[in-house]
Amino acid sequence: MRARRLIPLLAAAVAVIVVVSLMITAVMRQEKCIELRMWTSEEKFVQLKDLTDGYGRSGRRVADRCVSVQLTINDSRGAYQALAGQPGATWSDAERPDIWSPSSSVWVERLRASVAERPGRVTGVGAARSLATTPVVIAMPQPMARALGWPETPIGWRDLLALARDPNGWGAKGHPEWGRFRFGKTNPLESTTGLLATVASASALSGAPSLTTDTLPGVAGDLRDLELATVHYGSQPHAFLGNLYNAAQEDDGLGYISAVALEEKVVLDYNQGTILDDPPRQETAPRQPLAAVFPSDGTIVQDHPALVLDAAWVTPERRLAAEDFLAFAGENAEMFTDAGFRDAEGKPGTPHTTEAGTVPTPVYQPVRTPDIGVIDGVTELWEQTRRRADVLVVMDTSASMNTMVEAAGRSKLALARSAAAQVPRHLTADDRVGLWEFSGELGAGPTPWRPLLAPGPVADVSGEFGSEVQALRAAGPTALYATTRAAVREMTARADPDRISAVILISDGENEYPADDNLETLLTGLSEQDPDRAVRVFTIAYGEEADAVTLGKISAATRALSYDATDPITIEAVMRDVLSNF
Repeated sequence: MRARRLIPLLAAAVAVIVVVSLMITAVMRQEKCIELRMWTSEEKFVQLKDLTDGYGRSGRRVADRCVSVQLTINDSRGAYQALAGQPGATWSDAERPDIWSPSSSVWVERLRASVAERPGRVTGVGAARSLATTPVVIAMPQPMARALGWPETPIGWRDLLALARDPNGWGAKGHPEWGRFRFGKTNPLESTTGLLATVASASALSGAPSLTTDTLPGVAGDLRDLELATVHYGSQPHAFLGNLYNAAQEDDGLGYISAVALEEKVVLDYNQGTILDDPPRQETAPRQPLAAVFPSDGTIVQDHPALVLDAAWVTPERRLAAEDFLAFAGENAEMFTDAGFRDAEGKPGTPHTTEAGTVPTPVYQPVRTPDIGVIDGVTELWEQTRRRADVLVVMDTSASMNTMVEAAGRSKLALARSAAAQVPRHLTADDRVGLWEFSGELGAGPTPWRPLLAPGPVADVSGEFGSEVQALRAAGPTALYATTRAAVREMTARADPDRISAVILISDGENEYPADDNLETLLTGLSEQDPDRAVRVFTIAYGEEADAVTLGKISAATRALSYDATDPITIEAVMRDVLSNF
């Protein structure tokens, strides 16, 4: 009987507890939390999202208030420019950050130097702490890495330089079927990974204990010879990763590039089928996995710093909250190491195994991040020594290019002319540039394309290039396939083995040329190029009617990249991105 009387009493007590809990939850929901915003580089967004979610659930309070952290992906270079208040940098007061975490301390030091000279949107730069680290490695298809002795034998930048210089290429290592040594690297002016790889290679090739502005001139010759092996550059590594994956799945994993500078974490992700593409995609594991080679004579680390900003909007209360969040991040470092990062001291996590494609405890000469004066010297040296380019710009001038873009108050052709006009400005004086237009039959000519300017040194032809661009007029249908064949044929005939040979093709529609409507033969021909003399076709899908799928196939067949300008307003920014490949 007593037990029966206890049941309703217990039920009533539980009901009271539930009601009280709901009331507390409701109060917490009504409470206004301290709302922080954090800018982060893209590669660690997933881990930081898990971290901010965990922080929100932790019940931690600052000044007796709850704290929430909103994340915004912002590339390190663009974030630095915005925080420094540089002209033209994108900025929104609604998304101004309290915490900033770029990919490398290079950007923190750049901001520090900029603010010291002229305060920007931030007034000072304090101390930063590393959330996680990932070394910049040389990623190689594993058979190629093993041919050099990986993972047991040390492999350095000088080994790669010797291979790049050897006219026998991989034949010197017993594999003539692999051709010449071909290198991939992102543009140091646009990419942190590309910049740090250039710093590391320059440091190793200098042979000096530390890289200085005085030692830089002595490495120019070696750096130039290494750069001559580069197939192209680019603002992001996804062009290399997407092409590597496609080549591997087509059983041509050794025919694209021999090595590419990447972060170790990116290599681990790639080997699991996570392809850092645009957007990232999950696939089956590649048939040809990569090896993360730590250059024994010079490896540099991306340290992923985080700091609370000194800015008018970062109040003392917000600063306390931001510091508490960063303390929480330090207490939960396994969120990063479990995902393939190393901790702040470089210690590996469970994913770091030889089977996964890396060396858990590699031996190498560490390269510290140099001061900004040396960084600037490295970028200037790279501009002098980078592989030069021969570029043919091929412009769609079909009638659909006359369509007005309401948001701009200009036609698609007018916007495209403005984008094309900037090409010479983003190349160097001894790069070469030319111009074609295409539509249907042009005037009395027998072909649907018309050469307007033969490729010549930028120093000599930039004025004429600009005049021809401004004179473009739109009429007729789109002869996409025939023009692509002809442009590649033209650039193949002109190919210089010491230069990047490329076509930039802008098109706003589908192929409408019955005389040549066979896409498969076009793609087959493009994919059968000699990899050591390949012409890469960088396509731009321009406007909503563009055949983006076909343009993507054309670029993929040449192991290049297709770009999205389906919003015509973006064409100038997209063109700048394309030009980062040179």
